[in-house]
Amino acid sequence: MLLKKLSWSLKRRSFFEPKRIKIDYMISCYELRIGNYVLVNGNFQQVFAINRTVAFVAEEDNEEMASEHNLENVQPIPLTEDILRQCGFVYHDYFKFWQLITTGIRSEMNISPDYEVIDFMRKPILKKLTSLHQLQNIYFLLKGRELQFAKKQLQTVN
Repeated sequence: MLLKKLSWSLKRRSFFEPKRIKIDYMISCYELRIGNYVLVNGNFQQVFAINRTVAFVAEEDNEEMASEHNLENVQPIPLTEDILRQCGFVYHDYFKFWQLITTGIRSEMNISPDYEVIDFMRKPILKKLTSLHQLQNIYFLLKGRELQFAKKQLQTVN
């Protein structure tokens, strides 16, 4: 009897309604590394210096043309198939995942269609990569060198 009253009162107070979550696209200064690519005013820019509130970005390693931006204005580049291609990944229809092969036939890194880093048994090592700077950071942690990113064309991502 007490349980019925409690559940009725909880339902009446609308505790079971879904909460709206505000999505914040700002990148924390602790997530950025020098060399990461980010979006600033709709353009791909490369980070070359960081402090707690400001990122210094430039186009194509041109530090003389650098600009200073609050981290609130620096946004991540969403991870897409085109971005993976520009990083050197190739999608294999037979295996159904993305593979980065740099030398010979050995794979450097495998990424599932859901953008999860997977091992040779196709088990996720890291789930849900969402942006290019995260992929660059993970690659650096695993391999000890920078992930190459060839900007073929600048595109704004909305």
